[in-house]
Amino acid sequence: MLSAIVTALYASSIAQGSVIPKLNELLKIGTQEDIFPYLAGDAPYFSYPGDYGIPIDAPETCEMSQVQLIARHGERYPSKSRGRKIFNTWYKISNYTSTFNGSLSFLNDDYEFFIQDLDDLEQETTLENSVNPLNPYTGEMDAKLHARQFLEQYSDLLENNTEFSAFTTNSRRVYDTAEWFVEALGPNFNITMEVIDEEPSAGANTISAGYSCPAWDEEAFSNITDAYSDDYLKDIAKRLNKENPGLNLTTTDSFMLFSWCAFEISARGYSDVCEVFTQEELIKYSYYDDLSNYYSDGPGYPLIKDVGANLFNATVELLKQSDKLNQSVWLSFTHDTDILNYLTTIGLFDDGRPLNATHVPFRDHAFRKSWQVPMGARVYTQKFQCSNSSYVRYVVNDAVIPIESCSSGPGFSCPEDDFYDYAESRLQNLDFVTACNVTSVSNTTQLTYYWDFNTTTYNSTLLDQ
Repeated sequence: MLSAIVTALYASSIAQGSVIPKLNELLKIGTQEDIFPYLAGDAPYFSYPGDYGIPIDAPETCEMSQVQLIARHGERYPSKSRGRKIFNTWYKISNYTSTFNGSLSFLNDDYEFFIQDLDDLEQETTLENSVNPLNPYTGEMDAKLHARQFLEQYSDLLENNTEFSAFTTNSRRVYDTAEWFVEALGPNFNITMEVIDEEPSAGANTISAGYSCPAWDEEAFSNITDAYSDDYLKDIAKRLNKENPGLNLTTTDSFMLFSWCAFEISARGYSDVCEVFTQEELIKYSYYDDLSNYYSDGPGYPLIKDVGANLFNATVELLKQSDKLNQSVWLSFTHDTDILNYLTTIGLFDDGRPLNATHVPFRDHAFRKSWQVPMGARVYTQKFQCSNSSYVRYVVNDAVIPIESCSSGPGFSCPEDDFYDYAESRLQNLDFVTACNVTSVSNTTQLTYYWDFNTTTYNSTLLDQ
């Protein structure tokens, strides 16, 4: 698949008169996919590595009756705040006056920094704004490929569902992803885009509940994450400074090199910066990201279940009402944090074992943030009917992830009534509005857009966030 994409891009670039990369650069594209899972969800999309091999098609003799998608925006440039930090490290490196040695020696060869236009910060990578015209990992391409896969996967369900609404936050990069996805479905579909506000004033009527949660304190458990050793960052700085006397990189620079590596792949198709790290350093960086997100956006922070309950409760209601609703296909696009919150409430990656800051729990490690929400992450809820019975299950990044306590149905699905019992148990005692003090920022205390989009205009102004 990747080679076919690169070949098509190569032909297109020649036709358009674009500057074609050198052969050695071309050969690097696609060679770094094995490190994507270690790059904190900032690298291009990859399928969930813990795949049990369960087919994602409806089981034999079963028919799909409803599908829901909660998707993350695609590959992008860094945020403005992260971009400034990467720039600080680049500025220090670019002002080094000696010849580079060791793993930084690639900088001697007319290296071109991957952020060439500050206006690209926060935005999706596209065929137009990529550093490399042969870059196969753009957010634009990812969204369009995902749409074609979706079309093939759910063709039977879509056959009689060609006119429906899709839902996106009003973040520009999220909206762009949704627009490319819808565009790639082709002319046979008439899809209306409902642009849902993610500002705090939206209250509960949002896909991005975290923005409406003033009670959320990302530093609530920083005492745990701060205890994680940064020796691996010291080792990186020490090694690079030894190879390049006078460079004077710090642990902050070391940390930013990981972000540089990940985001450059999405803009160039590869990154020589990634070759700086050992496998041990990649593992330790990845686990730090798991640890920090576990206690700020995941199961380690009790409030997150309340935050995720806002969306989870709505998706359960859509399942319950599937026979009465005019839509059988529900497409929603948002941010990684919102999906983490949602998955935390569902409980798919919460084994009850708190992550610790003393060591990497190689055997007991259910919560891996980058596996759940890589760029372009996609979480599907499938409801299918087999004879006279219905079943529910989740597909996360191309892998069926069974609910461990409820997987007795076909294809390790959960019988419908049992699923509703499971959902009720997960939602018990959760209250997004009260726990988050939503009424301090909004008078809107219910999520309604899935039900009132035909009578309410959802066309919020796009934001660069």
